[in-house]
Amino acid sequence: MNTKIIRSALRLLAATLATTALFGCASMAIDPAGGGTASSAQATQTGGGGSSNYRGSADASSGAYNPGSAGPAKQGGTGSGGAANAEDSGIGLKPGGAQDIAFFRSKLNAKQLPKATDMTLEGFLNEHDTMLPPASKDRVVSLHALGAAFQPAGGKPEAVIQIGLNSHKKLDDVQTSLALTVVIDRSGSMSGNKMTDVKAGLHEMVNHLPKGTRLGIVSFSSDVKTDYAPAIVGPDEAQKVHNVIDALVANGGTNIHGGMQEGHKHCFGAGAAFQNKRILFLSDGVATAGNTSAAAIVSLVKAAAAEGCSVSTVGVGFDFDVKLMTEMAQVGNGTAWFVQNSDHAKAVFVQDLETMLLPVAEKLWMKFSIGEGWKVQDIPGFEWVTEGKTVTITGTKKATQTTEPGKPDPGTNPDPNAGKVAMPTLFASKKNGIVMVRLQPPADLKPEAFQGLLLSTVQYGYSIAKTGASESYSVPVQVPGLFGIPDGGLAYFASPIVRRTFVVLHTGIDLFDACKLVEAGQKEAALAVLDAAVKRVDTQLAEGGAELATVDKFQPNLADAKALLGQLKALIP
Repeated sequence: MNTKIIRSALRLLAATLATTALFGCASMAIDPAGGGTASSAQATQTGGGGSSNYRGSADASSGAYNPGSAGPAKQGGTGSGGAANAEDSGIGLKPGGAQDIAFFRSKLNAKQLPKATDMTLEGFLNEHDTMLPPASKDRVVSLHALGAAFQPAGGKPEAVIQIGLNSHKKLDDVQTSLALTVVIDRSGSMSGNKMTDVKAGLHEMVNHLPKGTRLGIVSFSSDVKTDYAPAIVGPDEAQKVHNVIDALVANGGTNIHGGMQEGHKHCFGAGAAFQNKRILFLSDGVATAGNTSAAAIVSLVKAAAAEGCSVSTVGVGFDFDVKLMTEMAQVGNGTAWFVQNSDHAKAVFVQDLETMLLPVAEKLWMKFSIGEGWKVQDIPGFEWVTEGKTVTITGTKKATQTTEPGKPDPGTNPDPNAGKVAMPTLFASKKNGIVMVRLQPPADLKPEAFQGLLLSTVQYGYSIAKTGASESYSVPVQVPGLFGIPDGGLAYFASPIVRRTFVVLHTGIDLFDACKLVEAGQKEAALAVLDAAVKRVDTQLAEGGAELATVDKFQPNLADAKALLGQLKALIP
């Protein structure tokens, strides 16, 4: 027999036995303790390991979601649920775009029936922290791939690839010199609690800026002005910045375009001495003054990002333009947030500051193989192209996307990286970023054929933000064992980790679909979707048992997902 085949089989068996001991079920995530090279040459991840240190974060004792309570990173023990501080556990990595569904949640809490467009699936996935194996120390970005397949009785089969990203680096290792321009909406609608909340967040941010940060502050209403000319914020300057923030007064219209133009000017005034140039844009409304064209505003942001000045956005209150602010962050290679209150503002501007401002890697590309007859159903938050048996993630799915997913955009795009970059920027985070790929198997594939199936090989590469060096690697994804579920269907989960994210993904889909059905006047159908979703969560929690409970202690968790379903149901008249 071919020696390579024997070695491959032995590696797979070793990985399966090791991870079965950890989870009580087979795993297909294979990220070895060694292997690969820290160079631009492609390396292959094979075989692997049995490490039991999986990183999570936040309060492991509380099931309630609190956007202001993200705690220090923690590591699990051997699957027993024990957690200990792990200073060497590294950092999570997240792509830009929506980072949560706090706006959707706030509407539910305010007893307002949300719209489907008030949330994104990628935001829902991003706010959930997901346990991942420790990052490999031979590369800046580690990619961990887990597979799952599920077929309810009488239903269509579905396979999922969960892709997680983390890094062994610490924040100090990846910190780049920062030039930050904060652009603040001070229009009349920002008066009262909104301005109070924003000021509270900004004061905290100033107190936690990285040493040597060059900061500028621009504010806009009907007019635009520079409140604080860009300068390095040391101990002597900090009080001046606090005074500027305190002096902001809300009145007038909303000149978003003008504010962005002024911020753009100061951002590029920093020069080449600063590796990381960013604009942080805050607003509570829609454009009413100056150039009010959403297309013009997005074009301005895109031009800024193309020249090296990225844009992150923070929405305030219930009346801001969700679609515009989200797309500004998407085309600006930044992140999109929503501020609920003063406590949340402090959390966003301090605990999540690195996610808004600290890039670890750039121009990450990702592609993966699929078998004959397989098809990608969706990759929430991303666009993709299928060519033969290769699927390439081609970028962020924009808020105004009109092209059919999976097919190239026929339009002319001046961006030289169009179709090549899946994630323009990967940010440091207290949570691990997750990308979910939903696959549709061939119609004639028998369920038992899933067992041992090499579902895909994921390839990825990136440039390191601090040095510009390139790295690339390859990760196999395999489907584990086969077992039946009580309703007569079949389920295949690599581990409790991917079972949890599978339920999270489908809960987000159900929330979105239910909102769309309500908007279409199909209230009974919406209620049926929500009832089925609650049943799915309960069923998976029961079947997952203690193993699922162990990995479901991170915020938000499945109890929170179930609560959201109940909140939405209660608001349907």
